[in-house]
Formats: sequence, C-alpha cells, structure tokens
Amino acid sequence: MANASTAGATQTAPPHDVDSEPKLSSIPLVVGSATVSEYISTVGVKAKNVSPWIRREVEDYKECPVDDMLQELLYRCRDRSKPLPDKGTLFDDSLQAVLPICNEGNDAQVIKNNMADLVKSKSEKDMYKPFIEAANCALRRLNELDAPGLVSSEVHDDLKILFHQNYPKFITQTHPDIVVVSHTGAKNARTGIMDVYKEAWRKPDKNFKWTDVRSTVEFRHKKTRRGFLKPPATYAVKPYNVADAKKYINYRRETNDTVEPTGSTPPPASSAVTSSLQTSDARGRSNQSGEVNKKKRASTRSPDGYSSKKAKINHTQPQEESEEESEAKPDGIHPVVQNVLYASEMFAAHIARQSVISYVVENDMIYIWYFDRQDTIQCSGINFVQDLPRFMVLLLAIQRMPYAEWGYNRLFEPRPGSSGQVRVPDEHIGEVDLTFDLESDKRTTHFGLRGRATTVFPVKSKKLSALVPNLPHHNHHNPTDELVAKLYWPEEERESEAEILQKVYDIAKKDEEGKVRHHVPEMVWFHKFEDTSTSNIRRALGLKDAERGRRVLYVIIFRKLDPITKLSDQKFLTAWWHIVVCHYALWDKGVHHCDISPSNLMVYKTSDGRYIGVLNDFDLSSTRDSPSSQERTGTVPFMALELLMQDAIEGKVKHLYQHDAESFMWVLTWICLRYQNGDLLSKGRPFDEWLRVDVHGCRKEKNDFLMTGRERIEPSPSHRKNWDVAQFCLDTPTSHYALRSSIRPILKDYSIFQTWLEGSILGAKILSPVLLDVRL
Repeated sequence: MANASTAGATQTAPPHDVDSEPKLSSIPLVVGSATVSEYISTVGVKAKNVSPWIRREVEDYKECPVDDMLQELLYRCRDRSKPLPDKGTLFDDSLQAVLPICNEGNDAQVIKNNMADLVKSKSEKDMYKPFIEAANCALRRLNELDAPGLVSSEVHDDLKILFHQNYPKFITQTHPDIVVVSHTGAKNARTGIMDVYKEAWRKPDKNFKWTDVRSTVEFRHKKTRRGFLKPPATYAVKPYNVADAKKYINYRRETNDTVEPTGSTPPPASSAVTSSLQTSDARGRSNQSGEVNKKKRASTRSPDGYSSKKAKINHTQPQEESEEESEAKPDGIHPVVQNVLYASEMFAAHIARQSVISYVVENDMIYIWYFDRQDTIQCSGINFVQDLPRFMVLLLAIQRMPYAEWGYNRLFEPRPGSSGQVRVPDEHIGEVDLTFDLESDKRTTHFGLRGRATTVFPVKSKKLSALVPNLPHHNHHNPTDELVAKLYWPEEERESEAEILQKVYDIAKKDEEGKVRHHVPEMVWFHKFEDTSTSNIRRALGLKDAERGRRVLYVIIFRKLDPITKLSDQKFLTAWWHIVVCHYALWDKGVHHCDISPSNLMVYKTSDGRYIGVLNDFDLSSTRDSPSSQERTGTVPFMALELLMQDAIEGKVKHLYQHDAESFMWVLTWICLRYQNGDLLSKGRPFDEWLRVDVHGCRKEKNDFLMTGRERIEPSPSHRKNWDVAQFCLDTPTSHYALRSSIRPILKDYSIFQTWLEGSILGAKILSPVLLDVRL
C-alpha cells in the first residue's frame, strides 16, 4: 500500500497480471453495466430503463453446483475457536444435524403442511404465506440447534433474521416479493409489539428500508398439467438429484433477446440511474454531480415529465417446458431481471457492500444467486419440498452467518447502523481517521452490478487534512479545505488510478508552461483493501477463470472540486479550454485519459475569483506501461462515432487522440443544450434518448444529430455563445465522417488538436488571449 504523502519516495508498483491471449487494438465493450461509465450525470433514468442492460449482464452468469456454495456459506459460519474444519465434513455434519427438524415433532409437521399448501398454489401470491411460514418455522427451530463446527445462533434482534412479506404499495423503483430482514427491522415495520415470526407472512404496516434488507426472494409461478409432488412422509439425506431441465434457470434461453458473445453485445448508453434507498416511496440518491436542485434524489418521472411505469417485456418459454405456463407478472419484467434489480438496490444502499446473495423461487425450486462487482453466479436449484434437508442447511447457513458475511464491509459497516466513522491502518503514516458524510446532498452513488461502482461523498480527516499543505503536488491556488472520498472497484489487472496520478504529477513537475500543473486533481491518500478481491469466492468455489476480471475495493481521498456544469458563458468555456489543453499535454506525454464526459470535467475557484478547469477521474486511463484488462474505456453518449462501430465494439479499433478530441466536442454540445445557469433543464432538453439506447442506437442518434439535427436546435440562453464554439467544433468531424473510411486522412495528434479544437475556439473569437492563457 502506498499513499500520496510519500509520493516523493521511490515506490514499487504491485505486479499486474497480463493475459496471454492475442492482443486487440482496444478493450472490447463487454456485456452489462460494466460497459458504461457510472459517472455520467443523468436524471430520470429509472428501473424500467435499466432492465435492458441488466438483462444483458445477467445472461453472462456463471454456474455453480449448489453443494459447493452451501459448503462455502457454512465455512463462513465456522466456530473459529475450534480447529479448522473440512468443508465437506462440515456440510455432511450439518445435513445430519438438521434431519430431526425435518422429521420430528410438531414443527416438522407445520413445515410439511406449508410445503403441501405451496405446491397446491394457483398463483404466485398464494405461494408467499406457506413459504414464509415454513422457512420461519425452520429458522425458529434452528435457533436451538447445536450444529457441529458452527457458531451459535445470534441472540440480538439486530442480528437474528427472518423472511417477511414486503410492503403492499407498488413502488417507484422495485418491489421484492419477500425480504430477509432482522427481527429489529421487522418490529420497526409494525405498529405495536408482536410475535415477529407469527406476523411475518402478513404485509407490514410500513415500508422496509433498503439498508435493512439482507436479501430478497423473487417468486415465479409456472402452471403445469403434471402438478408437483407432495412432501414425502419422511426425509432422508441423499445425494443431490435434480433433472437437468430444472437444474438452472436458463435465462439466456428464455428471453427473446438475441444473445451475442461477450465483447460484441452492444450495451446501453448509460448506467447512471437513480436508486431508491427504501423499498417503498422513499427515494435514494441519484448518480449525479450537482445537477438538479440541491438534493440528488430519484425522480418518479421520466425525462419528459411523464410518470414512470415498469417496463413491459415479453418472454418466451423454453421448448422442453412446453407443458408449463408462466404466470404473467403485473410488471412484465422477468423474475431473474427483477432479482438483479433488487441486488442493485442493496448494493446502492451501502457505501461499500461487497456482495449480495438473493433467491428466485420457481414453484418448488429455489435458486441461489450471488452477485458482486466481477460478475454473477447462479447456483443449481434445490427442490425444497422434496429435499428439505438441503434447504434446511441453507437456512442454517444464513442464520449463523456473521453480519459481515452477508457481503458488508467489515471496516465500513461492521454491524447494522454503523456511523460512517472508520480508522484505516496505514504502514506509512499510521492510522487514518475518516468520517464519511453519508447524508450529504453531495453524495453520488452507483446503481448496477458489474463495474467500478463508484461512490463519492464528503469526508473529514484530521490526519489527512494536516498532510495537504505538504503534498509534493499541492496546489495552493485551490483554497478549499474540504475533502471527498471516492470508493470504487477497479480491475486488479489495470494500472491503478493512484499509480497513473503519480505519473501525472511527475509530468506536472516538469510543466514549465502550466498546461498540467494546476489542472489535475489533488490526491491526498489512497488505500487498497487487499482482502476484498472478488476472486476469493471464485477460487473457493473452484470456478474456471476465477482471476479473470477480478476487482478489488479502493478508497482515494481528494481535495474537493466542483462540476463544470455549474458554470455558464465565458467562465464555462474558459474552464473547458483549460481541460482540453491539459488533456492534450498529458496525451503527448503518454497518459491517455480515454473517458471524457461531463462529470470528469471539474473546476475550482481561486482566491481572486477565477474558475480553473481540472481533468478528473483517471481510473480508466492508460499509460505506456499499462497492462491489458477486461474493462473498456469510454462513456457511450460522449464517445467518438468511430468507437461505436461494430469493429470498435469488438476491440479492433485503437483508441486515438482524435477520439478523445471528439468526446470534448460532444461534452461541449451536451452542456450547451441541456444546462441553463448551472442547472439541468427540467423539460425540453435534448438527448435523453441517448441514455436509454444501446451502443448502435446511440451511434445512430448521434450521427443523425451531427449530419442533420444541428440546424433545428436551440442552446440554453446561458450557453448561446458557447454553442457557436460547439458548432465550429462539430463541423470538423462532420466533414471527416462524410468521407468513406477508406479515404479518410490519418492526422497526427497535434494536427487534430490544432484544427479540431484550437482552431474552433480561436475562430469563434469569444475568449480573449487572457482567458485562453492556461497559466496561473
């Protein structure tokens, strides 16, 4: 681990694994939410808009035998005061230990009766009560079980869990059928004192908060002419035995989508969506950077002002299941996609949640789904009616799991309701105190699964604040004393942002013209949480390619900056030009940013009132020393048209300086047409459709705008003169793309900078020589 305070010292970078596969010209656009930048500032992109890219993401799930997952979950519950147990023995012992609960006494009969009622259900809703009653009856009995090798059952209501029907109202974002919550959470959702087990099948009086939800269960009722087997008279421990047709929910086969190979499936244009922090009317923070009003809240309206409703998506059933008919869900979204949306909500509700386990119940089968920032794992299903002991072992595991093993970060959230105050050991500067402002309206969060999942929020630290004046790269022109924390999950194979920034600072030291020195972010400290690698669970499960695309949690502390979108007129254009010049100077020295988007362009205000542009977010950048990775770079609505072509999607087109230069033009255009006096327009703004379509759709939308759409559009009053510059800029790529690709000239980087950007801003004659001067 290194930190910015020791930036002047010689440090050895951690090794990076480089794949031995044939090299591509660029990183392919891969399936799912990892393909789109979570930094793009958008409003009004709701769950219904998210489901297309969620579908593509979950189609790429990995399969895992359920017994392997059960063994791993039990191992997480082991009694650490005793000798290390063998996983297989622990699993076998647990199966034997739960067998009496399945067969003996009144509770066993209650469980069987509920199972019998469940298989007779005529609709999905009929399944809720018997499932909850059976599962909770089992949990209550398991409380008393002395399970060999496992920790004892929790006694505190904050840690004891149960299954509970969800709030009855149809909600703005997502609506789980059944949730797993603590006893405290169940009591808080009721008025008056009651038996939480007895009341759990009833709808609660109040909504559950997403922060209280440990897991979710999504149901799917499929009618069949054959019917389902009733529970056996006596249960026995037996080898896993499920027919291949039911072993997994073959979601890829069930959807109407044409599935393309990873690396060629076009992703949607944006994954920046709003997330509700509650499962009901309460709304979460959107992934914005200071755009609408003061609060970053999810909107219940679509971008054009109409109320959001859930998407209607039709799906066909697999051929071999023709005797079964799936009950139509009122929202029309496939249960697997619903399940992923719930997982995304649970991730977004916590600042550093590492993983989520949730469940899909299809008639008498339950499927475990494991999510983290690398990808999705689906476990083979358990027939919980015929194989109750296995289901009972699953309940035993989730009942005994320590709080952190639910996927919560041990440091940031060691117990429910943690305060946001943490202390991180650092081998260079000692313990670092961090106090996160999790209620700030400046907080931005990510909604989705795979990818970096960046969360940004204000932070206070006595230790780090004292370091700022002595940083080797300290910028004394920025008077702020505020700090922000960036938590994110980069690929371990990539060169880290901290390493890239150190190269940026080395370039800035030699920058006599001032093009870089005061136009890059000030990193104060960083830390890599080594024990959070997503490869750990995959190695434990014996999955193939466990290391490929693995991610790890980082925190970086920066001095505070403001979004460039807050500026208008000459102040905005001057700051934009600062960043254009800084970007080219860095590119020329071998640091390639490759992700130009509005939220990566920032500013600060000097003591004498000047606004200075800053090129921010280098976590997708590359240098001459960067190894390959599985992550593409770019934010689709702002990417060059050439990078949205099929060859580029497949990684056959090298990312050039001219592509980033074109991205600067798209950002300029975007802000001129969508912002007025620093605020996002609430109505009449263009380009919302760019955020909802896939790569090919976005390319078409942008090409139409570039070639024929510019004459019929008006900028906002505060950006009217800046729009003239944008028009000058866009004329050049318009001419470029009008030529056949085979005869387009290949221009050198400096020529692109001069003719595409510098020539446009000089030709517009809006900025004086003083404002064009980037020096401080």
